[in-house]
Amino acid sequence: MKYMGSKAKITKYIVPIIQSHIAVSGSSTYIEPFAGGCNVIDKVKAKDRIAADKNEYLIALFRHLQAGGELPEAVSKEEYSKVRANITEFPAWYVGAVGFLASYNGRFFDGGYAGIGNEKGRIRDYYQESKNNILNQLQQGGISGIDFMPCDYRDFKPQRCVIYCDPPYEGTKEYGNAKKFDYPEFWQVMREWSQDNVVFISELQAPDDFIAVWEKEVDRSMKAKEHFRATEKLFVWEGVRCKKELA
Repeated sequence: MKYMGSKAKITKYIVPIIQSHIAVSGSSTYIEPFAGGCNVIDKVKAKDRIAADKNEYLIALFRHLQAGGELPEAVSKEEYSKVRANITEFPAWYVGAVGFLASYNGRFFDGGYAGIGNEKGRIRDYYQESKNNILNQLQQGGISGIDFMPCDYRDFKPQRCVIYCDPPYEGTKEYGNAKKFDYPEFWQVMREWSQDNVVFISELQAPDDFIAVWEKEVDRSMKAKEHFRATEKLFVWEGVRCKKELA
């Protein structure tokens, strides 16, 4: 699914790293506390997969699709504005569908109505593109069997799990549930989790006691005509016993 901060462009690099440590650790449980568009977990294989997100509407959308539900044929600007102004009056899954699939860059009513645009002479219907992307995930079976949970990452008390965290990036524009994110607390939780779990964190930067085990420069965008290059990194806590294996 198209989603702000999606890792779709780098999954071919980081999924093999994650997968290899599921095998090495012998863990049966894989957790993504910041699942977002599920562009990583839908490619990871594990006995038990848990996708969590603080946004209840996102989780409701995925649960709706898992249960065989359908998506709106189209979303007009008028419908988008109506749902945005009256969220509590609509089913949670529908709010998720409109808010994520019809907003620019999947930013849940924070990026504006995507609508139909003209890019280099090509007409693009952004809602239909987003809809097709998430339906393709469904058809490929990537989200089948995933346990979707609407919760905060701090609600987890993991033991002997493999965990991949893709938190809101520090220093980037805040939006939605990412506003006022407590970064010092997050990194302390990552240290604690790393004592009994294999924990990977995607970020552009990290505290000094975390080491990058993979990195790559990629193109990122905030608006249709605003693109920039950034170095995506995959971190682990340096205190973890298997840091040499991870490197």
